[in-house]
Amino acid sequence: MKQDREQLLMARLSVVQKLTLAEAMELLNVSESTARRMFAKLEQEGVAIRTHGGVQSVVGAMTGYSFEYGARTNIENKTAIARKAVEYLEDGDVVFCDSGTTIRCMCAELVSRVRDGKLKIKLYTNSLANLELLAPYMQVDLVGGEYRAYRKDLCGYLTEQALQGLHFTKSFVGADGCVGEGQFTTTDFDTARMNQIAMRNSEKTFMLADSSKFSNSSHVAYASIDEIHTVITDCHIASATLERLQGHKAQIVCVEEE
Repeated sequence: MKQDREQLLMARLSVVQKLTLAEAMELLNVSESTARRMFAKLEQEGVAIRTHGGVQSVVGAMTGYSFEYGARTNIENKTAIARKAVEYLEDGDVVFCDSGTTIRCMCAELVSRVRDGKLKIKLYTNSLANLELLAPYMQVDLVGGEYRAYRKDLCGYLTEQALQGLHFTKSFVGADGCVGEGQFTTTDFDTARMNQIAMRNSEKTFMLADSSKFSNSSHVAYASIDEIHTVITDCHIASATLERLQGHKAQIVCVEEE
């Protein structure tokens, strides 16, 4: 029973990366003292790190990224960005979609158009979340590789090799932050390399980033704004930041949530 609880806790952490003490107690149906002892044991084993009021997976501590957390934040802004992004798609497009949560919102918006036969495109992605949304309604080509639970995607050598041999009319990518004069960043080298390859092989690249990303910084810079065709963000972006971005050649589109 104790081992089963530990496995359940680690399975949950592999998805959400962080749990509060109260969330762990509810998940495992245990007392506070039992949950704390489990946290301590997992930390001793090197598979988790205790935090103030909770526990965090080692992967989450290293990357600072959680797909499920991102999927729950700034939903209105991400949805508005997604709706605008879909407007740029045209019949015959060959598209790459990365594995960010804003791109997932775009795929959700895409469902109604492809389901009703209003749009015919070919879509590649390394995201299992995107695949699950779109596969019932259209053909999706999944770019394979090593599975990352915390991003719900595939990455690594096989993914990069597959992307090298593809050409896209449009790629849609996201960012975990933006620094300086429009340097878009992400949390890890695998994501950076995959998006760089997709961008190089695309006629146009669209950056989908809600306004919160422009006050964040992740440590791997992978794309300059001058490599982007269109940046789509929300209207809450700071005016000084918007002014800096507009000094570059990329088109900057700000949308309002409905």
